[in-house]
Amino acid sequence: MTATRVVLASTSPRRIELLTAAGLPFRAVAPGIDERPPRPLGPLRLVAWAAATKAEAVARRLPGAVVIAADTAVVRDGQVFGKPRDRRQAAAFLRALSGQTHQVYTAVHIIDGRSKRRAYGVSRTHVTMRELSDRVIADYLRTGEAQDKAGAYAIQGEGRRLVRSVRGPYDNVVGMPMRLVTRLLGECGIPLPANNPDGTKDTQKGLERSRH
Repeated sequence: MTATRVVLASTSPRRIELLTAAGLPFRAVAPGIDERPPRPLGPLRLVAWAAATKAEAVARRLPGAVVIAADTAVVRDGQVFGKPRDRRQAAAFLRALSGQTHQVYTAVHIIDGRSKRRAYGVSRTHVTMRELSDRVIADYLRTGEAQDKAGAYAIQGEGRRLVRSVRGPYDNVVGMPMRLVTRLLGECGIPLPANNPDGTKDTQKGLERSRH
């Protein structure tokens, strides 16, 4: 375990925090890729392509390491809501998600540089948003959270106030589904503890607290 170099192909504070909490020593490295696919892809293929491309970019630079990459998409009725370009687009995203249930998909792709083995999968969560007034949306945009988040909200921050309910792994919405990561790392011979790995037990309690 100590001889294995584990690398997270991301500098996302959320992903770093979740992987750190698992107790796994790792190094975070920015993949430095163009995340636009070479051709139009559906939501599941899009996140799978992006996660694999990130992992491959870092694995080429750090041969022999175990590289973990992830990519998250917010999807409603087949439409992908990525990171908004600006506040105007962020507001449009939130209006489109208001009062609706959407899906959050996170693909995880692991390349074991020792054996050249790959392990990958996709996690899904259903998120139902509250009815969001223009004032609520404007107030949220002023927090600055929306600009670098898929779907223009951060459920782990002030964005939790926009959410009515979550069905599925909570940490998948944050961007790193640890139940899936734990399974995939296990396939590569790297065990992680599985104590409430996706945070689902605490999801509804946290949302209840956010209403007060």
